[in-house]
Amino acid sequence: MSGELATMLTDRSHRKPSRRKLGLIRLGVLVGFIPLLPVAFVMRLRFRPGGQTAFGALEARVRELWSTSADEAVALLRSVLEQLRGRDGFAAMKRVELAPFGKFEFWDEIMVAHHLYNCEMALGHHEQALAVAATLPRDEDSVLQQADCLVAMGRRADAVALLERNLDIDSWRGILRRRLTALGGSPLRSVN
Repeated sequence: MSGELATMLTDRSHRKPSRRKLGLIRLGVLVGFIPLLPVAFVMRLRFRPGGQTAFGALEARVRELWSTSADEAVALLRSVLEQLRGRDGFAAMKRVELAPFGKFEFWDEIMVAHHLYNCEMALGHHEQALAVAATLPRDEDSVLQQADCLVAMGRRADAVALLERNLDIDSWRGILRRRLTALGGSPLRSVN
């Protein structure tokens, strides 16, 4: 766990961190978590959620609808996402209650959007999937999703331009640069 967290903390860096730096970060994470373990244990016992989460209930309903009518499942996801965005739960970092699913946490809006994106792509609705991916926070995943949509629609040049515009958020792993190179673009042309 500490290794994953150390890697996650250094992913946004433009240079690959040294092994020593990763080791020091891992040690700091472990030392920081040790005093919090008793508090986390007490909080878990005290505030244990009863039953299924709102997103879990929505996901189960979508899975059920998907087997009979995929379009109804996508329509339900779109409706829930519009309601979540209409109540501004993510921006205000507050819980939003939607019947019959329950209370959605503020981060569930992003999970619903990712689920909607995956369903739209599975159905071949690339335009709608692109619209959903464009509303997600700007990070490597959302840029790659948009590029995938553009390539699926036959707009390779637009995908290359999108990747070139967003190279400033590429991490030391170079995921965006690798995709750009695979599509025939040049990461050197768009260095900031």
